[in-house]
Amino acid sequence: MNRHYADGYQRVFLNDINNIEQRLQEYDPDLYLMWNPKDGTWLVMDGVMEMAIMKIPQIGLPTMDARVYTRIREIHAPGFSAQQVIKEAEEKAEREEAAFIESLSHDFARESKRAFINAYDYGRESGVSQYVNGV
Repeated sequence: MNRHYADGYQRVFLNDINNIEQRLQEYDPDLYLMWNPKDGTWLVMDGVMEMAIMKIPQIGLPTMDARVYTRIREIHAPGFSAQQVIKEAEEKAEREEAAFIESLSHDFARESKRAFINAYDYGRESGVSQYVNGV
């Protein structure tokens, strides 16, 4: 349920005389129309993102007709999913973060081993002074 229902838009309507919704769904099954009977405006919605991608009327497109369908075909990329792109980017960031943490843990283990061996070989005070005081 998207926010447009609260604004008075609805999906049930009878005045799509040019069958624009049917033509849009032939082009991309995730596209649909919403209509607001209060002010007579239309929204072309993308069902994947649940976002309005066009509002009618607007400059150049005063009514819901074939020009809307033509314009949607020009600007809309079927099969493109912003959610999928975001999900892939998040997964990549998680993999990079995991690799970074793995690298830090290996560095910490290596330095701890060196400090332990140094402290064992040269005594606690010498090992601490080398790693803590930088001497």
